[in-house]
Parts: sequence; structure tokens; C-alpha cells
Amino acid sequence: MIRGLGGDFYFYWAARGVSKLGSALTMVALPLLVFELSGSPALTSLMVVVDTTPMVLFGMLGGAVGDMWPRRTIMMIADICSAVALSSIVICSWLDQLSVAVVLVAGFISQTGEVMYDGANWGATPALVQRDALDRANGLVWGTQSLMELAGPGLVGMLLVVLSPSQVVLFDVVSFAASAVLIRAVSTTMSDHTSSQTARIRNIPHEIANGLRYLRTRAGLARLVGVGTTASAAVGAMFGILVPWAVERLDVPSSGWMFSIMMASWSLGAAFGAFATGRVRAGERAIFVTRRLTFFASLCCFVLIAVSVWWLAAVILVAYIFCHTAQYMSVITLRQRIVPSAYLSRVNAATRVVSYGAGTVGGAALGGYLATQFGYSAVLCFAGVLHMISCLISWSPKLAVLEQEAQDEVASTA
Repeated sequence: MIRGLGGDFYFYWAARGVSKLGSALTMVALPLLVFELSGSPALTSLMVVVDTTPMVLFGMLGGAVGDMWPRRTIMMIADICSAVALSSIVICSWLDQLSVAVVLVAGFISQTGEVMYDGANWGATPALVQRDALDRANGLVWGTQSLMELAGPGLVGMLLVVLSPSQVVLFDVVSFAASAVLIRAVSTTMSDHTSSQTARIRNIPHEIANGLRYLRTRAGLARLVGVGTTASAAVGAMFGILVPWAVERLDVPSSGWMFSIMMASWSLGAAFGAFATGRVRAGERAIFVTRRLTFFASLCCFVLIAVSVWWLAAVILVAYIFCHTAQYMSVITLRQRIVPSAYLSRVNAATRVVSYGAGTVGGAALGGYLATQFGYSAVLCFAGVLHMISCLISWSPKLAVLEQEAQDEVASTA
């Protein structure tokens, strides 16, 4: 075992890995299932809305609940709800009653469960490991998740040779159930609550407001959100054009091994970035890391403008996502070190709602518009400029103060 990571952490880590592999299968299977049932690209695209809307609608609620209730209980209930929702697809398919509406509703409920799980998840790791082990723990968890997301699409391709998409969904049902069992094995609640359940329910709006107030008034945290939002917008723009850019600009066939390598480069870079963050303890120098990696991510975008060879583009994409993921992970660890446990879920959930809603989704939408009107080079340039803005924000003196606080906290617990 790695120093500072106890047995409870390994149960939690296994739960995340199993669940993410199942979700990676469903991410491919559900859109395919909708298309098979409807033959409509428009209805199939609704799966994107189903995936993103729960975070925007319930992200802050999930953060507040994660700070107010035992996190282990929330995570178990969320896993069970997701499993039950997706099992409706399998059952309706067996009964020959499956429809697009069933798939969309089940997908929405499952994603809502994921949002509530994530709300509790943000505060789980700091409750399970020693503070000086946060880098290693986060690197292990997020690196494993990236590997599962990398393996998922390829595994779906093999499963679909012998199974229908609805039968593939059954694997995700089992993964959620297994995750709930593993979380149940964790001996701690991962929380410390003293108020009554009735009081907690009544105070949810107040607690959400408190979390937002803390995020707004805590010196440097708002600027940290600015760093993440601009970087996420850049990544959203890049990911939004990845498929058409590869096919039309790089002449990659829309099926086959070349296309698979291009798509895998994204997850591969994320896995490398997550594992590297843990090994070099980047969270202790999060702002130092952010300033340099956002700059290099910007350079990758500008270099890609001139690239027309697919394998070289794939290599640069690995480097690009490595930079973004390592920067993202180091900032997560920084927040976990400096934000009190009572606010962790709300602060991280609010940050994700802003960076994901205004950042990733907004960046993807604007990137699509730029690609249509001005071509792919305009999108790459747009992403490069956004990363450069993120880099400039990171030079705020208040962020250096946050980094010093994190280093002092580690020194005090060493």
C-alpha cells in the first residue's frame, strides 16, 4: 500500500474505478440505443443535454447535501438510484417495451444520481487520507478514472459484437451496485454532522447561499474559478471539434484504428496527467504548475493550427490534455487543502457548475459556431487565447497566497 492511504481509501478507489468503467460503457451505448430506436440524429443529440443538464440544475444542491449529510450514505443512495434507473432500460428491452423516452428519462435520473454522488465525492478523499497524501490519492483516483474512460469505448465495441446496446447497459447497472457495496465497506461516514435531519432539510437554501458567499469572499478562490472556467472553455471548444477536425482536416477515416487512436489520445493524456500529478506532489505548488501548464497548453493549440499529419496531431493532443489535466488536478488538491471540510462539497460543486456550465458547455457551443463560420483554425486559435487568459489570471498575487497556505498546511501536518 502507498504511505498515507489506508484501507478505507482503497475501497473508495475501487468503487470509483468500477463505476467509471460502467459509465464509460453507457456513454457510448445510450446514444447508440436512441439512434437505433429513432433513427433521428436530433433525438440522439438530446443525450448530450441529458448528460449536462443535471449538473447545471442540481450541482449546487449536491454540494450542499454533501456538506450536510454523511457522505458515505449519499454516495450509496446515489449509486442505487442510478442502478435502478438504468435497470429500467434493460427490463423494458426484455419486455419489448423500450422507447426513446424511457432511455432519456433513465439517463437523466442516472446522471442526476452521479451529480449527487459527486457532491459528496469532493469531500471524500480529504476525509480518508492524510493531508500530505492528497496528491497521491487524487492522482490515483483520477488517473484510474481516465484509464476506465479510455478502455470503455473499445470494450463497448467488442461487447456490441455479441450483445445489444440495452444489454451493454446491464454492465453499468452491475457497476453501480458494486460501487454501492464497496462504499458500504468504508468504515467512516466521511463526514462530521451534529445538526438534526429536519434542520438540515430546512437549511439547504441557506447553506447553498453560505457556500457561494464563502467562495466569493475567500481571498483568491474566485480568481481560481476564473482560471478553471477559461481553461474549461478552451477544452470544451477543442473537444467539440475533435471528431470533424480529425475527419475533415487530418483525413482520418471515421472508423478504424486511426480514428480510435485519435479519440484515445484524449483519455491517454488525461491518465498521464492525473498519475503524474500524484507522483510529483503538484498540489503543493498548484499555482506554479498552473502558470506553466496553461502556457504550454496554449502553445499546443497554436501549434496544432499548422499540423496536418494525423499521428503528430495525436501526439500533441496527448501533451495538451496532459497539461490541462495536471493543472486541473493540482488546483483540486489545493482547494482540498485550504477549504474547511464543512465547505468542501459546496465550494467544489459551485466551481464545477460554473466551469462546466459557463466554461465547457459555453466553449463547445462557441467553438462550434467558430468552426462553421471561420474554420477549425479559428477554434484552435480561440482555445489558445483562452488558455493564455487562464495563465494571466493565475499570476494574481492572491493565488500565490493560497499556494503558500497549502504549503504551510502540509508542513504543519508532516
